[in-house]
Amino acid sequence: MLGGVVLNEMLLHQLIEEVKLLREEIRLLNLKIDGGNNLKKNLIKIEKSNQVSVQETQNNNIELNSQNAAINYIMSRKMMIKNYKTDVDDDIFMKLSNYLGNRYEYLRELYAVIKPSLSNGNSFFFNMQNKPQEVITYCTQFCSLLYKNAFLSNYSYKKSSRIITGAPQRIGRVINFFTGGWLENYISNIVISELHSKGINDFSFVQNCQLELPNGDNFEVDMLFIVKDVPIWIECKTGDYQRYISKYSDFRKRMGTTKENSLLIISDLQMGLSKNLSSTFDLTAMSLSEAKLYISELIENIQNKIPREEGA
Repeated sequence: MLGGVVLNEMLLHQLIEEVKLLREEIRLLNLKIDGGNNLKKNLIKIEKSNQVSVQETQNNNIELNSQNAAINYIMSRKMMIKNYKTDVDDDIFMKLSNYLGNRYEYLRELYAVIKPSLSNGNSFFFNMQNKPQEVITYCTQFCSLLYKNAFLSNYSYKKSSRIITGAPQRIGRVINFFTGGWLENYISNIVISELHSKGINDFSFVQNCQLELPNGDNFEVDMLFIVKDVPIWIECKTGDYQRYISKYSDFRKRMGTTKENSLLIISDLQMGLSKNLSSTFDLTAMSLSEAKLYISELIENIQNKIPREEGA
């Protein structure tokens, strides 16, 4: 009798998760439909493979992106854009990114096993013995989604031993997804969703900007939003943030964004480190779990036009 109750609870939990997935798909479709016209105005449209001279690139950008405040802002800072993302990711990339981001506390250990397998070329093994039922449900469901959409070349789950085995595809877009693209997708979706939920259509953005600075150095910006003429610069890291944080801190002056509008979002930042890093470096660092609330409050402050001290 007890076994039947446990089984029923597991089935109920799985059904609830399926409903959540369906709701997420509907939400993404509604966002795509409702915000489609505005997003088309705000996205940058140019061929990634377009190889032209520096002067020609600058002229084309100015002409093609005269309505994109994010592009105009970057160019006003005397930086040349060499390449950038031309559109939001496909629905499946966004769906998987949101699934991982929304359930990261349950999936972080699985993700930590999958990610290194990309570089060593081996299959990954994830033992879920003694793991809570939520972890088992989310991990198996996530791997099933990855396998169904061919992000994994093979996948199996043995219920008796509670062990997941699999291997990720080693192609460009899938590798980019696992090495951090999912976090960029997830954060950009949070920002855009917050803007739409607050009725803000006066925004533009650009992602994955490869820049050339006046001194000839190269730099890549994960994303820049211009919301009601206020710039928000966001960098995302799934690891190894120690190597980059000083570089980002120094770059903030070049970007011209305020400290509170210069975000470094780190997926696995330990509890309590956000404040330490933010006080040490000239930007605002935070964990993934802190990002949604911070972004919501930041956008609300911009909407309410709370005065800022420039360069603070």
